[in-house]
Amino acid sequence: MSFIEIYELLLNRDPLPSLVPRNIWDREQTSQIEALGQPPLVKAGLHLLNDDIEGCHEIAQDNTSSEGSYWHAILHRREPDYSNSKYWYRRVGNHPIYSKLQKSYPEWEPFTFVDWCEDASRGRSKKSQEWLRKVQVQEMKFLLMHSKEGGSSD
Repeated sequence: MSFIEIYELLLNRDPLPSLVPRNIWDREQTSQIEALGQPPLVKAGLHLLNDDIEGCHEIAQDNTSSEGSYWHAILHRREPDYSNSKYWYRRVGNHPIYSKLQKSYPEWEPFTFVDWCEDASRGRSKKSQEWLRKVQVQEMKFLLMHSKEGGSSD
């Protein structure tokens, strides 16, 4: 499969990726992602869209760029390890995709979003699961395309 085929498959899945995945969504995609001739952080993002926390972690933990830290932040939020997620968001700094997310979701802010996800896991969210999942996918989509373009916020 090509990048675009995997990308579309993962972004168009129904239901959208959960906030805290229990299993890899499609195990066949793991090897498909690894076989792609794409930069490591693109593969990390695809793994995360496939709910493969470990596949993403193996790549992101060795990358000290803002993008590597950003993928690390999202994977820990989804793990869930909310305080560790916030640690990695602090390492990200002010990433260029933040403003893109805030155009669609003005109330979005990385630390607040982590709190909303944690609250949702405890059944007391201010935001619906559907809304949180939609924003989460948009965040991963923006970061994936930023990583694919080789953009760095450093």
